[in-house]
Amino acid sequence: MTLDELIVSRRSVRQYNEKKVERDKIESLVNAAIWAPTAGNLQLLHFVVVRDKGVIEKVKLFSPGMPKTAPCVIAICADLEEARLRGGEFAEKNTPVDSAFAAQNILLKAHQIRLGACVVKSYNKKSIGRILKLPGAMMVLMLITVGYYDKRPKAPARKSLSEVLHYENWESEMKQDE
Repeated sequence: MTLDELIVSRRSVRQYNEKKVERDKIESLVNAAIWAPTAGNLQLLHFVVVRDKGVIEKVKLFSPGMPKTAPCVIAICADLEEARLRGGEFAEKNTPVDSAFAAQNILLKAHQIRLGACVVKSYNKKSIGRILKLPGAMMVLMLITVGYYDKRPKAPARKSLSEVLHYENWESEMKQDE
């Protein structure tokens, strides 16, 4: 599958079957994540993978947006104090952006290896941090559910390029190249 096909056909999967996600597949997801760009190349992200049903149930208690049947959760974490110490305010502010880059790599890699995935941003950071036993100032920046699915969701409608693309400035008309 080409990159364009991968991007266009990826979906947020919110219903998974019970099949356990294999360790090698999880490691390939996290390996894809660590190759995402990071501010100042500081590489401050850490990944906590949860496959234990009991722990996932605890995480769900503090994550209202989490799919009910998630067999695996990847928590993308970072210590923003360490970010500030190593890269100043720039790194502190951009580490959450770094987590989004890493998440996109995970989502695309999951789709490529026939796994479903979904970003979860509605959760209680302190409670999830305690459940995952995060050290010091380490905090969760994003959760991603991962698993096998039986039915891939349909594509939602997307705006056309002419509705969202502007050249040179907001008011300019899109012109044909000469």
